[in-house]
Amino acid sequence: MSGELARRDLRISNADRERVIEHLQACTAEGRLDLDEFAERVDAVYAARTFGDLEPVTVDLPALDAPDRPAPETGALEVRTDGSALKRGGRWLVPRRMTIRSRGASIKLDMTEAVIPHTVVDVDVQIKGSSVTLVLPRHATADDTGVTMRGSSSKNKVDAGFGPTPLHFRINGELTGSSLTIRHRQRFLWWEY
Repeated sequence: MSGELARRDLRISNADRERVIEHLQACTAEGRLDLDEFAERVDAVYAARTFGDLEPVTVDLPALDAPDRPAPETGALEVRTDGSALKRGGRWLVPRRMTIRSRGASIKLDMTEAVIPHTVVDVDVQIKGSSVTLVLPRHATADDTGVTMRGSSSKNKVDAGFGPTPLHFRINGELTGSSLTIRHRQRFLWWEY
């Protein structure tokens, strides 16, 4: 015996975990996994220590490096409201780029159950006299240092740096007489909001 470990017994790195999670996100966007399955498998990826631990997570999915798997095209989304209230939640496809423009409005975008096939999502905000709340998935991080404010407030209640998760939101733009809140889903007794 040469003393070398088989690949399945080698320990995995954070980069290996991120690559598998990106693959799971793409499979979810294609409809191969539902959101509950995605969440369960992401938890298993974070708990994995070796390549062998990752095998059950992807065994019933196309190969990670399959050449016939195009990246999902999600384009861009522009949210525009004037004097209105807008809420989006549940299962929806989050694009690579979002623009939020509003005047005298209230906007809440809940992405906790959304399908997000990208590792980085850019959000441009141009809001006046409005409140915007972004509710991010459990492991997501966000950076709002690109936001300029006049008579406004911005509260980022999630980690700002790149952590062990490959999902990161970059928020840029301008707030005038407005508030921006970035947070995870919260729970009080039996209520989630």
